[in-house]
Amino acid sequence: MEIVPPRSTPASGTGPQAGGRGSQAGTRSGPPRRPGSGSGGYGRSRREAEARRRRLRWLTLGTAAVIVLAVALAVAATRQADRQAAPADLFQLERQPALGSASAPVTVVEFADFKCPYCREFTLNEFPRFKEAYIDTGKVRFYFINYPFIGPDSDTAAQAMEAVYAQSPEGVWAFIDRLMQLQGPEDQQWATPEFLVDVARQAVPGIDAQRLLDDLRSGRYAGEVDADRAIAVRAGVRGTPSVFVNGKFVENWSFEGLKAAVDQALAEAGSSGERDGPSGAGGGSAGTSSQGGS
Repeated sequence: MEIVPPRSTPASGTGPQAGGRGSQAGTRSGPPRRPGSGSGGYGRSRREAEARRRRLRWLTLGTAAVIVLAVALAVAATRQADRQAAPADLFQLERQPALGSASAPVTVVEFADFKCPYCREFTLNEFPRFKEAYIDTGKVRFYFINYPFIGPDSDTAAQAMEAVYAQSPEGVWAFIDRLMQLQGPEDQQWATPEFLVDVARQAVPGIDAQRLLDDLRSGRYAGEVDADRAIAVRAGVRGTPSVFVNGKFVENWSFEGLKAAVDQALAEAGSSGERDGPSGAGGGSAGTSSQGGS
């Protein structure tokens, strides 16, 4: 947040007085006298004006300094809050789609909207490298949570994901990937029930298409989507994609940004394991000892 300090402006009425000493009735006025010349009235008035200007300038600078300091403290407090891990049960991870080993030492959570173009970029360009390097190797347990906010059909798409997950917990990841591939324009309502059922047919062989269509038309999973949205609000999520590593918000969701955050979390987990001994493992199962939040 950029702070524009108040500008210092001269106080009105602090210049030389019109008709002051140096002019007399019936004679032509000469140029104003320099301070200290002639009688002392003009010099005193000028010195008093300068003193007032100096006091006003210091008052203005002092006020600006107080404002800047207050904003800096507020920003520092916000950043400190972002760095703190959220409570382990905030995300309700036991009911979210999960990918990777349940004993992985690091938990990563993504909030996404299926209409968000940056979520598409993350899913198609950043996530495959991350999955190969950390999820497939047993280092990370990854969770997906809906945060629909862009348009009404964001909710429809999120409900479709929940409905597919109810039918096929493993197939939901192929559905997420395919839906991101076929993402329409952000400013158009393209995620209709019929379109989403067709995407599910393509991505998840054996899906009960009629059941999925009925679920979408009835809003059967609207409650699950609302619950996810409430989690996002409580966690302070402000946009998508939002990614969290062991409960700490990671601003840079690129592969490089996540790699740095996960490597640090792995190092911390290793250090904790060394201190605790063999029985005090550094990870724990996702949704219990590992934390999630924003």
